[in-house]
This record gives sequence, structure tokens and C-alpha cells, in this order.
Amino acid sequence: MFCKMDLFFEFRNCPNCGEDDSTVIFDSNMKEADLQKGIKTVYMLWENTHGRYVKCKNCHLIYVNPIEKASKINGDYSKMENNDAPIIRRSRLRAAKSQLGLIKKHKNGTTLLDIGCGEGFFLFNASKAGYTTKGIEISQYAAEYAGREFGLDVEVKPFEELQYPENYFDVVTLWQVLEHVPHPIVVLREVHRILKPEGLLVTSTPDIESIMAKIFRRKWWSLRRLHINQFTAKTLTDMLKRAGFNNVFSTNYKEYISISMLAIPLLKYLRKYERAKGRFHPSSTSGKIMNELSLAYSSRLDNCTVIGFK
Repeated sequence: MFCKMDLFFEFRNCPNCGEDDSTVIFDSNMKEADLQKGIKTVYMLWENTHGRYVKCKNCHLIYVNPIEKASKINGDYSKMENNDAPIIRRSRLRAAKSQLGLIKKHKNGTTLLDIGCGEGFFLFNASKAGYTTKGIEISQYAAEYAGREFGLDVEVKPFEELQYPENYFDVVTLWQVLEHVPHPIVVLREVHRILKPEGLLVTSTPDIESIMAKIFRRKWWSLRRLHINQFTAKTLTDMLKRAGFNNVFSTNYKEYISISMLAIPLLKYLRKYERAKGRFHPSSTSGKIMNELSLAYSSRLDNCTVIGFK
């Protein structure tokens, strides 16, 4: 029977191996009203809205099927705002230094493309380190923040609409991107084309087999509407190989989380944040202290990070 919700969705085969044989992990809890809300900021609060997750019987990738149509996904991302950017800024800049260290350990080069660069925290550190950088970001808000705060060159378009020359970049990074895109292997094959011979690709996504995912299970913050692919180190490695990359392996870097980033989601969950949010404002004395104090941890705690070479 036709449902009005069907207008917003489309089915897809496995976005890794292309097979159409899967088992349902759990059903969608989305309602029509959820589709009118746009996309929430991704950093500070988990949400109890997600699509229908299935697991491919062939390659074991977990993904949402059906998904919202690509035009709606891109439209929502283009209007997405992140009011938490000032709060996460210091921690993200610290993590970016560790991400750069990972790159320098495996590849020398000067040209770097960051796809889905967000507010530009990583790209800013890369430019300071001497790379000739280019960023791509769908969110107009995030791109404007990156330009205003860091003076970065960010293209506000979906990656699939851009045609960079073949063999052009030394390094391409995809930090927390592939979980969002309908056809991630298509993105990876295009990245392979624009990388120079022996060029380096770095990818990082939430890991559905991580310690945090196992502890929180259905309450894990990365089970959310905008995450339509759920990777593990094994399935992400497999996808890079299918896209043509060589010497593919899993690795990790150092992440940081501030006291503010720990406390705010908890207070929001307990519905006590509104009364206390003045204390967390980045310009307040307490906010500055809580943003300065941070905990370092391995990215493996919550994410999988995989690199490969052309």
C-alpha cells in the first residue's frame, strides 16, 4: 500500500558490494514529522531517530535501507547549522594535530583535500603545517565559519559535482564523512582517480563494533538519522580495497573531549541544560575553563580509521 513517507525514500543495494540480500538489524523509528525537522547538529547530543538498518549477507556492511532521497539529504545538509562550534573548537583543533601526525608518518606531500571539512578545524591545522589545502563542505554555515574564523578556501558543493584533475592531490582525507553518503564506494573511486600515484587516503567513521557502541547499544550516539552507513574496521578496509586502494590497514590517532563536551549532552538528556547553559558559554569564565580541560583517548574507543594508498 502506498504511504506518503514513500515519497521521501528510495531503496538501494549494498553500498559496498552491490548485492541485494540482507537481514534487518532493527527497524526505523522515524515518523513523517521527523523529516520536516532538518538535520540536527551532530556533536553534542545523541538522538532517538534512525532509519531501518540492515546487514548485507555477502560483505556484512550494516547500512540504512531505504534511505532519504539524495536531493533531500543534500538540501538538509546545506541548511545545517552547528551552534556548538565554539564549544568543540579547542578539542577539535587538538585532535587535528594528532590526525596530521598520522598523515606525516605515512606520506610526504604538499597538496591536501579535505572532503566534508566542516568548520575547518583539521584543514586549519593542515594549512599551518605547510600543506596547500582545499576543503569541500555542503553546509553553508560550516563553510562560512571556516572562512571567517580561519581564512580557509572551502568549496560549498557536494563532492560528486566537482571534477578535479586526475593525479592531482598528495593526500585526501574523509573525517566522519562516509557514514553520511548514499554511495560511499563511488566517492572512494573518485578519490582514487584524483590522487597522485602512491597518494594517501585517510578515512575515519564511527565504529559500530567499538567499545562505546557495545556499551550503549541502541543508545549509542552514532545511531542517528544522518548516519546511513555503519562501518567496522573490517568493512571499511574491504570498501577501500574494492575502490582500488593498496596497502590498506586500520590505524588510530588521539582524540580529545572537553569537560563541556562531556557535561552538556548529559544535562540535555536530563533536561537540566537550559538552567545551566550560561555557565558553559565559551566567553564565560567557567566555560573557558571547561573547554580548556580535556581528556585524551584513542580514536579506536568510538571510531574506525583506515588508510590506503593509490
